[in-house]
Amino acid sequence: MTAQALWLERLEEAANFTRWVGDEIRPFIRGRVLEVGCGSGTYTQLFAQWADAVVAVDIDPSFAAATARRFANNPKVEVQQADAQRLPNMGSFDTIVMLDVLEHIEDDVGTLAALRGMLNEKGSIVLKIPALPQLYGALDAAIGHYRRYTRRSLAETAARANLVLAECRSFNLAAAPGWWLNGRILRRTNPPENQLRLYDRLVPAFRMVDRLTGPPFGTSLIAAARRNDVD
Repeated sequence: MTAQALWLERLEEAANFTRWVGDEIRPFIRGRVLEVGCGSGTYTQLFAQWADAVVAVDIDPSFAAATARRFANNPKVEVQQADAQRLPNMGSFDTIVMLDVLEHIEDDVGTLAALRGMLNEKGSIVLKIPALPQLYGALDAAIGHYRRYTRRSLAETAARANLVLAECRSFNLAAAPGWWLNGRILRRTNPPENQLRLYDRLVPAFRMVDRLTGPPFGTSLIAAARRNDVD
């Protein structure tokens, strides 16, 4: 099993963390939704509850097949195996979601520019991406991250794709020390499973930390980008 597949498998078990991310992005989810990089459908389940319709795509045939089986009886969900950089004509969308996907794509500007062309006039691209380049280490390399972002670098990337950030905030302050220790100091390519289970149990406390601190930085950024030609 690849490191990325292992991460997705463990995400399935991290119910508290999944709910936290979902709560953070829910205000942006509306109408017809395109989920780029659906994995095995962990977040697709949430989008199917909130959106009018969901098109979920993944480059990995096994993930796309697993998600298709999972939602075989849900008429609101369509699943396709496709590359985010070469998506077929799917029409337009009110919301495009990429959760921990953009950092896996070398040409992030080109990908965002192509997705911009699929947005409705008032649509938005919702992103969750790894933050703090100082944290980049063995964990990032193992799961195929090209980069970690700052608010400034994300804003510049969006601008080059003719998008503007409507919102951008730090997320998950409490996980930063553990990511730094595992990836930069211990050079692990996967954090121990018991660490992830403990982390998920502590998510309610970590949510409180973010609520009280802002936070000033975190392991991720959550952002919403819109077309730059719409007021």
